[in-house]
Amino acid sequence: MDLDRDAAPPAGGATPARLHQPGTDRLWGESWYFDFAAADGTAGGFVRVGDYPLLGRRWYWAYVVAGDRATGYALEVPLTDDRDLPWTADDPALRFRVEPGDGGWRLTAGGDGFGLDLTWREQAPPYGYARGSRMEQSGWAVGEVALGGAAFPVEGPGQRDHSWGVRDWWRIGWTWCAGRLSDGTRFQATHLDARGRIPPDGYLLTPGDSPQPVDDVAAGADSLRMNGTVLEFSDIAHVTIELRAPDGRLSRLRRAMTRVRAVTEPAVTEPAGRERDGAVRHGIGWRERNVPQR
Repeated sequence: MDLDRDAAPPAGGATPARLHQPGTDRLWGESWYFDFAAADGTAGGFVRVGDYPLLGRRWYWAYVVAGDRATGYALEVPLTDDRDLPWTADDPALRFRVEPGDGGWRLTAGGDGFGLDLTWREQAPPYGYARGSRMEQSGWAVGEVALGGAAFPVEGPGQRDHSWGVRDWWRIGWTWCAGRLSDGTRFQATHLDARGRIPPDGYLLTPGDSPQPVDDVAAGADSLRMNGTVLEFSDIAHVTIELRAPDGRLSRLRRAMTRVRAVTEPAVTEPAGRERDGAVRHGIGWRERNVPQR
């Protein structure tokens, strides 16, 4: 089917996975991300399914974090005509399954020395980008990840991303982030390295309110400003995925589970330099940086 965005979630269930008809560009792609992190930052991970129908390829990614360690696997396989759920892989390097279930999305994956088994549930309606074919959604994940033979519980914020259209990872870089702050505020933003030709997008979502689009985003090495709020990142652990284009171009995608310190501009401090109550919030989330190799 060909829909502009995901529908509102049905009561008690997961938002359906909307499949779109491929365009004519050979780099037309469609993907689904699920990020998740324990609220205390002790463990987390992410999975992704990414299709390039005109190239006949699918990417399965599954990565976990425990403490300051991160590991996982990126698997590329031939894409069959049947792209519908469940999305599964049964490879010696990666066993993978994503499907609706248990009032949300059921995510399981495992490989050499790592694994994950959890449920990702929606906490807000999908947010459709004003420009571009993409939606983001805040959620909550419950389950566990395994690393090095030990299991680690996960209960905390998650983020879901569904995008479709021409996806040339090797032409334009970007900065992306999403997470939850201590007062329950959810945030998400994307900033493309396009010299201002492509506006940023994303949202701030306070409890009990609707998502407020962001229109002012500036990205630094370890920070991002969105609508007057500065997010400062302190990474817990990260992975770097090398992506090779059909024509040989290379891009590196760095994804990190990160602690977040949020300050509303202008910074509010006492004369002695102490921050006033409520001026600073903390949280947990994920961020990524895509860097094409020139």
